This record gives sequence, C-alpha cells and structure tokens, in this order.
Amino acid sequence: MAIETPARISIDTADPDEAHSYLQTTYVEHSVRLTGSRDHFRFRHHITDGGNFFVARYEHSMNCQVDTDPFGFLLIGQVARGRLRLQAGEHHDLNPGQGELFLIDPHTPMRINWEDFKAGLVKLDLDVVQRVAAETTGDPSARVRFGLCRAVSAERARHWQNLVRYVTHDFCNNELAYTSPLIYGQTMRLMAATVLETFPNTTMGTAADRPGGADASAVRRAVAYIEDHAAEPIGLAEIAAAARLGTRTVQEAFRRHLDTTPIGYLRRVRLERAHNDLRAADPTLGTTVAEVAARWGFAHHGRFAALYQSSYGHSPSQTLRG
Repeated sequence: MAIETPARISIDTADPDEAHSYLQTTYVEHSVRLTGSRDHFRFRHHITDGGNFFVARYEHSMNCQVDTDPFGFLLIGQVARGRLRLQAGEHHDLNPGQGELFLIDPHTPMRINWEDFKAGLVKLDLDVVQRVAAETTGDPSARVRFGLCRAVSAERARHWQNLVRYVTHDFCNNELAYTSPLIYGQTMRLMAATVLETFPNTTMGTAADRPGGADASAVRRAVAYIEDHAAEPIGLAEIAAAARLGTRTVQEAFRRHLDTTPIGYLRRVRLERAHNDLRAADPTLGTTVAEVAARWGFAHHGRFAALYQSSYGHSPSQTLRG
C-alpha cells in the first residue's frame, strides 16, 4: 500500500472560539472554560501528521480549564512554557514542569488546566503500541495499559526526545524513507517500543515466555517466512507466528541455531536483496543507491553504505556502476 507524504497543518488565530473548534476536531471532545483577557489571545498549532502518529507544536496564551472525553490514543507532551495541571479522576494528579515529559491516560476522562501554555506533543495510535507490546510480552492477547504519568527516568526521557527530533526532522522530511512501507513500519515500531520503555505501563516487568521446544524445524519455518516476506513490513510478531513460537522463544532459537536474531536475519536478507537490485539496475535510467536502500528498509544512507561495504567489500555505488 502506498504511503502519502505527511500532511502539514497550521493554525494561527486570535479567536478563542476558532481555536477550540479546531481542538475539538484535532484531539477529543471537550468542554472549555477560559479566564483572562481575550484582547491579546493567541493560539498557534502546527502538526506534521503521519497517519498513525502526529508531531505538534502547541501554544495557547489564555488560562484554560478543559474537561475531556477519553482520548483513545496516546498523547505524549513536553512542557516548553507556562503551567500545566493534569487530573485523571479524583486521585491522579500531575503537574509537569518546564522541560518535563508527560503521558495522558488514553482511557480516562481528563481535566486539564493550563496558563499561558506552550508544548511539544506527539500523538501515537494505540494499535501500533499494542502490536509491539504483544511482541514484548510474547502474549498476543494481553492489552497494554498506561496511566497518567511522567517518564521513568531522565535517561529514558532524553532517548524519547532524540527519537522525536529524528522523526520530525529526518524521517518526515525524507520522502524516500517516509514513503517506503518498510521504513515507515520500522519507525512506527521504534516509536511504540520507545514509549513502552519510557513511560510506566503494564508490560514493564512482565515475565517473558521461556525458551524451550524451539527446534531447528521452527527456525526453518521462520527463515522461510522471512525469505518469502522480506519485501513486506513484517516484524518480530509475524516471524514468531510463522515459527509457531513466542517472541522471546524465537529470538532465543535464532541465537542458538543461527547466532543472530530474527530481525538481524531479516536485515541480512534485505541487504542481499538490495545488493541484487543494485547489480541488476541501470544507472543511466536514473536508479540511485538511496532509492534501492529505501526500498529495502534502509533509511540512513551512511549506515547502509557502511553495512554494505563490510558485507561485500566495496561500496553500493560501485555495484550500481557495475
């Protein structure tokens, strides 16, 4: 399925009613109570919308109380200016300070108060996170839950912030990467996995499925599946299902039988397919190394070139030139 480039949507208004009509459409149904002067009101909002996610810059100059329905998606924010108070029910209250990350419980009505507020926000589809949570726990039936919370540590918060910068400035501005189903799928998995590592949730501390019963035939099933589906946006869950194993067990089986991981083996197969495409390509018809690399899920040209060099002893551009 073709993936369109991200939509970029901006609003800059001095009309509070226009601002909150826009917020109703973009986020969730809510009631609002504004205090302070409307004379100098300013609302600015810019979204880079990638379908299963968006990254936004949010600025609202008035004091505001909002009562919302459950969001139904993950919303992660970082306070840049002003005061913020988040309440989920009577007993869950959070007041993140400037520079601090927060995550809103997607299943609970919220009361949100802010004063002269500016923030960066990331929306992420819960289904994407759920699929990665199933890979993490090895239990496809388990449902991941988050509460209103802060990041688990400053180190994990920095890791999330670095990822958001990469997604905003590199991934969404790289048409070859963004329109590659493989790279898009990998990026969604990376965002979901990073959320699961950064914010408290029900997968943390979950016992993994134990290795066992993973004989060579299970690995052969997984390898055959990878060979047949390498051009599709598959991940660990799909490979494990093909092997008829849990995710942790299939990883242990690959290490034991092939001295690699399922994703490492998938990367090796895709590198070989990229190599074959470069050998068969005609550079006079406009084929580029970056185009072939993106086709097979390699978003970063420098890392692709280094991996290719170490595997084949020469650069991908040398292969393309024949």
